[in-house]
Amino acid sequence: MPNKKHTLLLIDDKPENLMALKSILDQPDREIISCLSGNEALQVLLTKKVSLILVDVQMPDMDGYEFVEIIKSHPNTVSIPTIFVTAISNEQKYLSKAYDLGAIDFLSKPLNTEITRKKVESFLKIWEYDQELKKLNEVLAQKNEELEQFAHIIAHDLKTPLGNMQILINLIEEDYNLELNGEVAELFSMVKKSSKSMSKLIEDLLYYSKNVRNNEGKELVNIEIAIDEILKQTNQLTNIQIEKENLNHNILFQPLAFHQIVSNIISNAIKYNDKEVLNLKISFDEENSSLSIKDNGPGINDKYHDKIFEMFHTLGKSFNGESSTGIGLNLVKKLVDRNDVSIQVKNNKDVGCDFVISNFELID
Repeated sequence: MPNKKHTLLLIDDKPENLMALKSILDQPDREIISCLSGNEALQVLLTKKVSLILVDVQMPDMDGYEFVEIIKSHPNTVSIPTIFVTAISNEQKYLSKAYDLGAIDFLSKPLNTEITRKKVESFLKIWEYDQELKKLNEVLAQKNEELEQFAHIIAHDLKTPLGNMQILINLIEEDYNLELNGEVAELFSMVKKSSKSMSKLIEDLLYYSKNVRNNEGKELVNIEIAIDEILKQTNQLTNIQIEKENLNHNILFQPLAFHQIVSNIISNAIKYNDKEVLNLKISFDEENSSLSIKDNGPGINDKYHDKIFEMFHTLGKSFNGESSTGIGLNLVKKLVDRNDVSIQVKNNKDVGCDFVISNFELID
C-alpha cells in the first residue's frame, strides 16, 4: 500500500457533493477526509496535518467564510491552502471576500473535472514547496545559532592567551626599558598593534554572540528618551552638533536592541567622520513609521549599501586611524530583523549618508 503523500480535507453539508468531489480528486497517494460541517473539520485539524482544504461556502451553523476566518487566525492552520467551492454567483464581491479571508482560489459549481484536478495538483505542489522552504529555514536558523555559539566559545577561549600575550609585551617594554630603533622598533610596534586589533575583534565577537542570543520580549520604548540616553553614553571625542526632530513617539521594541542599533549607527558616524564638525540629524517620520539618522560624513558608495551589513565586511580604516571589525552593523541587521523592522542606507543629496529604520509599530 503506497504512503499517503497528501491529506485533503473536503467540507460540504451535502454527502452527494462530497462523494462527487472525492471521485474527482481520489488518488493512491492521497488521503481524503470528508466532513459535513465546519465544526467537524476543525476537530480533524486538531490531529491531522492537512495539505489542502476545499470548503463549500453555503453551509448551516458555520458557513465557509466563517470556517476559513477561524483557521486563518490560528498559527497551526494559517498556512494551509484553502479553496472555496460554491454555487454562489462569481461576482467580484464574493471573490474579493474569499481572497480577503485568505483563500487561494474559488471553484464554481457545477465543477469542471479537469480544471478542478489541475488546480488541486498545482496547489499541492505549492504546498510541497512551502514545506521544503520551512525545513530549509529551520536548518538555516539552527546553523546560525550553532555559528553564534561557536563564535562565542572561540572568542572566549582566545581571550585569555591573548591577554597574557599583551601583558608580556607590556612587561618587556616597561621592565627592560627597550630603546628600539629602525626595523626592530617598527616590528615591535606592529606586534603591539596586531595584538590590540585581535583583542578588539575578540571583544566584538563576544559582544555580538552575547547580544544576538539576548532576545527578550518587546516593550514600550519612547524614542526620544531612549536616544537621549544613548547620546549621553556615546563617546563624543569629536565636535558634534545634533539636531533632533519629532522623536516623542512610543514604539513596541526590544529596549536593549533599540539601544544597540542606534548606538552602533551613531558610533560609526563618529568613527568615520571626516569633517571638523560632525552634524547628526535624528528624526522620526510618522507617515512611514521610520527613524532616520543622517550624518555629514564621507558617505558610502552605493555598491556597499547592502554589503556593510554582512559579517566582517569593513570599509577600511576610519579617519582617525581606528580600524573596524565589521561586526557592529551585522549585529544591527540581526536585531532589526528580530524586531520585524527594516533598515537601509542611502547617500544624502549633498554630503554624508542616511540610515533609515522603517516599519516601527507605533503605540501612540
